[in-house]
Amino acid sequence: MSFLAPVLLIGLPLALLPVVIHLIHLLRRRQVKWAAMMFLKMAQRMHKGLSKLRQYLILLFRVLAVAAVIFVISRPLAGGLLGLTGGAPDSVIVLLDRSASMEQNLLTTGTSKRTAALRNLTAAIKDAYGTRSKLVLIDSGTLQPVTLEKADALADVPQSGPSDTAADIPALMQSALDYITQNQTGRTDVWLVSDMRQGDWNAGGGRWSALRGAFASLKAVRFQVLSYPENQLSDMGATVEKVTRRETAEKAELLMDIRIQRGEPVQGTVKIPLRVVVNGASSTVDVDLKGSQAVLQAQSIPIDKATKRGWGRVELPADSSPHDNIYHFVFDEPAPMKSVIVSDSGEVFTPLSAALTAPADSSRKYVADLLAPARAAEISWEETGLILWHAPLPNREDAVAKQLDAHLRAGRTLIFLPPQNPTDDAFAGVKWTQWQNAPADKPALAEWWRSDAGLLSATRAGASLPVGELEAQKWCGVDGEFVLLARLGDASAKAPLLLQATARDGVSSPYFLTTLPAAGFSSLARQGVVLFAMLHRALNDGAATLGNARQRTAGPGSLGDDPAAWNRADIDNPESVLSLDRPMRAGILKKPAADTAKPDLLTALNRPANEDATHSLGKPALDELFAGLDWRLIERTLENEKSLASEVWRTFLMLMAAALVLEALLCMPGKRVAAARKESMKEVVA
Repeated sequence: MSFLAPVLLIGLPLALLPVVIHLIHLLRRRQVKWAAMMFLKMAQRMHKGLSKLRQYLILLFRVLAVAAVIFVISRPLAGGLLGLTGGAPDSVIVLLDRSASMEQNLLTTGTSKRTAALRNLTAAIKDAYGTRSKLVLIDSGTLQPVTLEKADALADVPQSGPSDTAADIPALMQSALDYITQNQTGRTDVWLVSDMRQGDWNAGGGRWSALRGAFASLKAVRFQVLSYPENQLSDMGATVEKVTRRETAEKAELLMDIRIQRGEPVQGTVKIPLRVVVNGASSTVDVDLKGSQAVLQAQSIPIDKATKRGWGRVELPADSSPHDNIYHFVFDEPAPMKSVIVSDSGEVFTPLSAALTAPADSSRKYVADLLAPARAAEISWEETGLILWHAPLPNREDAVAKQLDAHLRAGRTLIFLPPQNPTDDAFAGVKWTQWQNAPADKPALAEWWRSDAGLLSATRAGASLPVGELEAQKWCGVDGEFVLLARLGDASAKAPLLLQATARDGVSSPYFLTTLPAAGFSSLARQGVVLFAMLHRALNDGAATLGNARQRTAGPGSLGDDPAAWNRADIDNPESVLSLDRPMRAGILKKPAADTAKPDLLTALNRPANEDATHSLGKPALDELFAGLDWRLIERTLENEKSLASEVWRTFLMLMAAALVLEALLCMPGKRVAAARKESMKEVVA
């Protein structure tokens, strides 16, 4: 607790005035003995204990009333929402969500959720804690603790600036836990600032249980969740899903697949002016928006025939979320769509190779190589977009395991298929267990799959893949933390069919397919539609990072181990973006190629796709996530400028009033005394 007029607290000794007056009153008494004194003393001794207690309580309430008056005129600050009635803690840790969705702003002021939260939190910390607590900031971009000298620095450090990344709230919580345990921070207040997007919280993941247990053992830690959950349903976001350069004898053009998504459907048809910029030259396309989205497939944008490579962006009109109005892209001569299958089984390789070499895009070249597990080190890592690993999982200390991890860090795709003899080794926290068999006459059917996103999502036209027709005779169990993408039915005790390891910081997560596309295992090869769609989607994701022009998702590690080697190509002053922020800000970046004979590498960084989802986490879900912990939720909106730290003098005013009322009640004569006085008055009258 702090005070706006702390100098007036020097008057606190005045609260002892009732005690001083009471003592002076005792010294002024005179003793006069008379005949009936003996009987009165006997009666007084019978009630001495209760009488003294009553006098002490009266004295206490008088002291409290005077003290409350002094506190009122000293203007105390914030006990309520901040929960600081126990005084300033030893440490204050701020966990900041820097995701792209936190840049939603109030159009009248231009204030974003992130800016408003930092401003309110800075004022609250200054008013309620002052400089008595150690202040630490951990942001969702770097997950590294930064010690701050004062609260005013919260909004000034690069780690609190805007970004185009997603947030991993469980990872933020883990970073806070690591800092607390390693530094023995003592009594700690943890402030978690978020816009409550479900994708950032990963409430269904397995990490929350372990976090709750670890924080529950730290008795001196309490949480305040400062949330900005409001969403502007009229907000629109643009995404470029594919860019292809095509040249004929007459012209050259870019064919672009563009998607525009709106938070809520529109009534009728609305024309949206979409600005397309290619190498600095701009044009405008009018898009008819019906319902909640518009999809432009193979939208033609004319370019000069001499333009073989370059970069650009699509732009929507300004609205409340500027970070989803722009989507960047690059283009170049397309690299081969290369995949590598690591397997000793020709029965497995054949259907996989057939699916991967069947062209989904006639303008691209598709290549699928086969390597035995012993030759996995020969993989052309820089030229391979997808690796299918049908072999025992590598030990994490092996060189090939580190190469696979680097493959994922580069934004490429990896799918594990179960080996004949699973081992105890794990990759990305997931390992194979034992093979299971379905009853001979009743194969397991795919019961559930995620159709809204991922490898098994519906087609662009909205048609669902025939995943439910798949049959599995054999499948391998898995153990670890993962996100379920497809599940088998009752005949398999609802075993996973397709899953993805839990996301790691700045690293793509590998997929695990629990059965094989071979006779006696599943119908994947026989019913090839699902296999073809799944493999080509995985290949497209990985191939986006191939060649000299690459599409990547903004986030730590998106520019490799040396972000300083990349510079912004789409702004006049590229050095204005710090190297620390370059992997986390959307835009076009370039880097000289290792071979000086080759052109510069171009990379387009964009926000993650899940940042466009508007579903928010509610209070009941938070109650489950923080069950057993000392926590409170503080909801704010951009229109709500009320300070988190508020004056609580009214509380002390009510305390004074209560003390005076109780003192008055204790001063009232008892029923017997009142009755005796009444009888005495009657006798006098008679």
